[in-house]
Amino acid sequence: MPADSHTMEVRSGQEVTIRPIKPVGEDVVRVDVEADGVWRLDVTREGEIADVVTTRDADGTLADRELPEWIDEVTAKFAQF
Repeated sequence: MPADSHTMEVRSGQEVTIRPIKPVGEDVVRVDVEADGVWRLDVTREGEIADVVTTRDADGTLADRELPEWIDEVTAKFAQF
């Protein structure tokens, strides 16, 4: 796992990896959120999802996936920084 990745456990007990990709605006950062797939999101400093860029299934194939129920737990961490 790259040094800039962070792992957290959500309430369901699932382990989630957050990997910052790059800033895409003054107050927005692009991140990959990985669990049983990957969601590439643009997240504001307030922890709001500005955009869902891409989603991939567990095999890494592009897939139209809904955001998981625990995503707010993950994005809320951005408001703490």
